[in-house]
Amino acid sequence: MNNDTENNDTGKRLLTLREAYRLALTIADGEAGLLKRSLLLFALSFLAQGCAYLCFYPLLQALFANPPDPRAAGWWLTAMAVLGGVDLCCRWLAHNFDYTGAIVDVTHQLREKLGDRLRRMPLEALSGHRTGDLSATLSLCVDNAVLHMGVVASLILQTLVVPTVVIVGTLWADWRLSLVLVLLFPLAVPIYRWRRRSSHEEKKEVARAYADVESDSIEYIQGLPVLRAVNQVGEKSDRMQASIATLRVAQANGLIEATMPALLMSTLVELGLLTVLALGTYRVLGGTCTVPVLAALLVMISRLSEPLAIFVNVTTVLDVVESSFARIRELLATEDLPVLPAAGQPDRYSITFEQVDFAYKGQESKALAQVSFSLPPNSLTALVGPSGSGKTTVAKLIMRYADPQSGLIRIGNCDVRTLQQETLMSCLSVVFQDVYLFDDTIFNNIRMGRPEASDSEVEAAARAAYCHDFIHQLPQGYQTRVGDIGGSLSGGERQRISIARAILKNAPIVILDEPTASLDTESEVEVQRAIDTLVRNRTVIVIAHRLSTIIKADSILVIADGRLVEQGTHAQLLAQRGRYCQMWEVQQRAKQWSLHKARP
Repeated sequence: MNNDTENNDTGKRLLTLREAYRLALTIADGEAGLLKRSLLLFALSFLAQGCAYLCFYPLLQALFANPPDPRAAGWWLTAMAVLGGVDLCCRWLAHNFDYTGAIVDVTHQLREKLGDRLRRMPLEALSGHRTGDLSATLSLCVDNAVLHMGVVASLILQTLVVPTVVIVGTLWADWRLSLVLVLLFPLAVPIYRWRRRSSHEEKKEVARAYADVESDSIEYIQGLPVLRAVNQVGEKSDRMQASIATLRVAQANGLIEATMPALLMSTLVELGLLTVLALGTYRVLGGTCTVPVLAALLVMISRLSEPLAIFVNVTTVLDVVESSFARIRELLATEDLPVLPAAGQPDRYSITFEQVDFAYKGQESKALAQVSFSLPPNSLTALVGPSGSGKTTVAKLIMRYADPQSGLIRIGNCDVRTLQQETLMSCLSVVFQDVYLFDDTIFNNIRMGRPEASDSEVEAAARAAYCHDFIHQLPQGYQTRVGDIGGSLSGGERQRISIARAILKNAPIVILDEPTASLDTESEVEVQRAIDTLVRNRTVIVIAHRLSTIIKADSILVIADGRLVEQGTHAQLLAQRGRYCQMWEVQQRAKQWSLHKARP
């Protein structure tokens, strides 16, 4: 609870340099030691640079002496060269964090952590994120959080260390002029804070806008066939246009917000230069300051003007890093579903629900209420009921999409909460209504069911799913790429490949989410043949809408409003004259109406 509060507080205020340092070490993780070494070398580099600037005082005094002192000038030039060499060497070694690939290793490790978190994240939590948002986090946010670290650290240290050394050194040369610099530099603080406040919100807005554009772009591209069919492409695609417009406004506001503070900082630097020049000239004329001291100070201020002028804009990159890492941290903070201590593998593959209550996150109404049933092993059970009644929720909870608020779900003798994710999923094969195939070969899409399977086992699974023949007719056979989401194949072909994948996995429990609902008659016959092979000697759950397809089920569960209202065989439920009988009669009347309508 405290951590959440702390994170929320941090999100509302500016990230300090100390917090930015800690954040950088958190991001660097295993490479934190190398990052610390890099920052130390940068600090030494800029310390040497500041000392090199201070050599202008004695150097110009030696040159302007009467007579000039070339020997002393030579020594100070040598000192400047040595300090310049130290600056160059330290900076070169400090950039090893970038040049040796360590920073790339950090991004790689961070993406691996995110990938592992996505793989283990509860499906309920995963479904709360848009695809484009996750994609932006894995790509843009990781790069923003990591790749800026070395450059930003060096510029911030240069802006802090070098002026501090110069001001301290100027105390020795002329404390009055040094005091002017000490008084001028604090004026940069309110400008810095002003820019950071506006940047803090602006960077979060831009990050959100980028994520929305990426999400809407993916949705737009995948939905282009539908959008074209309804003539909602280009300027007519309201959602996509709105996302792009929002990003444009966010970027434009960011540029406007950045301009004024940068101009004010540049003005402040020029003001400091003019003030030192005016005061120094007055003191030179009064005989209390020498021309070499004034000239040296003016040279140093002019050299410092550029890093000071860009300091305001550079530090806003901290907000980019913070905003990006906040999204990363949100994903990494998502907790796994707890695995309770118990006994490993189920002894058999029955499925039991005991007084299960479940409500989806953020919803008050229950998706399931006091649901209890027991399905024996090697049985075929159908889940029927109106849309939104809770059928899919039952299937999701078996897969441990989330844990119920109360009640118990068992596979055999094991509470599903005691099974490791890998163990649970090894027990299940799932065939969804909307098949997802990866943009890879047909062979690899099938082999995904069991990656260690041999070529002959993959082909045997394809034959069992009645898809070997159509695969064999393709130009490259099993090596044919299926395209994005399997777009190069028909619905029936995709469904049969999905079933082949499930057959190859050979799990003892099979969940079918109305796999033939969207197919034509011919494809449905082929897919049904493949399903018949898949379900042999397994515990099978079928989510069904067409009741004619589940007449032979061993048991039918009728679910309405999240409750189990009836259970029995087809004949038993018809005899009860209840909810199932009403659904059956409605579908039969609709079928008869269609037949009469089709007659000439």
